[in-house]
Amino acid sequence: MNQTNLWIIDTFLALFVVMLARSREVSWIQVTLISLFGFILAGTPFAYPVWWMLQTIIGAFAIG
Repeated sequence: MNQTNLWIIDTFLALFVVMLARSREVSWIQVTLISLFGFILAGTPFAYPVWWMLQTIIGAFAIG
């Protein structure tokens, strides 16, 4: 997969998230979770900071 394909996937996922949030059919928490896990499942380079952020958030709840 080359860089162009990755940008197309990321752009599609970002557009999907924006359109889903604007439809107001689901809550903002659900939109956030769908977008985070969508980027992780897509396996694009954007998944690395998302994975770090999720580990930090889950670690804060697990430890605290």
